[in-house]
Amino acid sequence: MTAAIGSVAQLVKVIQTQLSSRAVSAGAGKRQPAAEPAAADRYAQENLASLIELRVRQIARDDPNRGRKAFRVFLEAVLLSQFGEGLVNDPRFFQMVDDIHLAMEADADCRALVAKAIEQLLAEI
Repeated sequence: MTAAIGSVAQLVKVIQTQLSSRAVSAGAGKRQPAAEPAAADRYAQENLASLIELRVRQIARDDPNRGRKAFRVFLEAVLLSQFGEGLVNDPRFFQMVDDIHLAMEADADCRALVAKAIEQLLAEI
């Protein structure tokens, strides 16, 4: 179980880093919030990874769409952690997740990364 959380935490960190770098470049000149202490950041990532793992475990093992659903859980959780949990109440958030997920699957390079992420998400779960 610890190995699975470690893998999920690594995925979370990669996606958050990419989202942060895009936000910084898109918001050049805008004031950025102060950086969180490393320990708090690590704690938040571990909690997020645990939440993702818990939700993925709830997907039936015999579900033919288990991999896609697991990746969607991952994508939703990372986006909510990055942009605020209040978005969960906005129906447009779920459409955005659908759009992002479909775009990632449509791109050959992203599709390979999604497949790798699914493999890690489902490992030892």
